[in-house]
Amino acid sequence: MRIFSIVILSVLLAFASSSFTAATKMDGAQKGDWVKLGSRAVDMKADHDVIPVTAKEGTFTKVRLRIMKAPIHLLNMNILFRNGSSENVVFNRKFAAGSYTRIIDLKGNKRIIKSVKINYKSVPAGKGKAVIILLGKH
Repeated sequence: MRIFSIVILSVLLAFASSSFTAATKMDGAQKGDWVKLGSRAVDMKADHDVIPVTAKEGTFTKVRLRIMKAPIHLLNMNILFRNGSSENVVFNRKFAAGSYTRIIDLKGNKRIIKSVKINYKSVPAGKGKAVIILLGKH
């Protein structure tokens, strides 16, 4: 009977240990993943667009953009934070559909992003509207 109790206890401890390890790995992966904060289909008739971000998205340490469907010439993006400060990032280059911008490390500690203003020029060879996706990393 005592051996049976030890075996049952060992199995329960092993199960609890593996469940805890799996939960820890999942939480770590979620914190390290890129999160979609918003997107905007740009009509190429204007020269800027704004992507609003809600505070419920949380705080971020890094951002980047993904360009989809058509090429675009990005001039810069201005990141407006909840506390009223902002950070301007200059690109001034053409991005092909399916490409990403470089990763931008946000100055200071983790930041709550209020919105991102994107300034661009149209690309004559582009067909249709480009879609710009804002991604953030916690």
